[in-house]
Amino acid sequence: MKAKAVIFDMDGTILNSLEDIAISSNIVLKEFNFPTHKIEDYKNFVGGGVQILLDNCTPKDISQELYKKVFERFKEVYENNVHNRTKPYEGIYELLKELKRREIKMGILSNKMHDFTLKYYEKFFMDFNMQEVHGQKSHIPKKPDPMGATLIAKSFNLEPSQILFVGDSDVDMQTAKAAGMISVGVAWGFRGIEELIEHGANHIVKTPIDILNLLE
Repeated sequence: MKAKAVIFDMDGTILNSLEDIAISSNIVLKEFNFPTHKIEDYKNFVGGGVQILLDNCTPKDISQELYKKVFERFKEVYENNVHNRTKPYEGIYELLKELKRREIKMGILSNKMHDFTLKYYEKFFMDFNMQEVHGQKSHIPKKPDPMGATLIAKSFNLEPSQILFVGDSDVDMQTAKAAGMISVGVAWGFRGIEELIEHGANHIVKTPIDILNLLE
């Protein structure tokens, strides 16, 4: 069946945001006198939303009260640094322009907080008129739960099997499988090809433009 829509993960898939996430996190960790981490370490900390990020980079024995303070402070710091170094990966704009030209429906489903997801979209992708843009919301389970992806499929009025779900992590491949979509792993992302294959990627693409071949 020919694919008629594409749902993208955000961080590590269409945007290289790792440095801003790492810098913001380390600023907060320093403020609370916690150990900081190398930027490369954050590749394995992200993907599950802010809570998983902070679970991974903060000490395991901090109190719930202190954790809440760290959480709120991270949101403040990250909001101020959200666009400083973040940029689309090479070839992403060319891909999106062609998808728009072909009238392929597009969406974003991220575990990033919804407000931040919208800010990124408005900053970098408004010109492409994506029909559905969703970050983490309190009333919808995070990926790899398929609910968010399934709701997007319904809004597109398409069967899940007609949709490419493009991401860079195990979470994305698991989401695609659970939703019944075609899972596409990107070789340029945070996690690497081995993780994508291990978690059932139907396809691996080396460049953004390669995604066009999966529509034909």
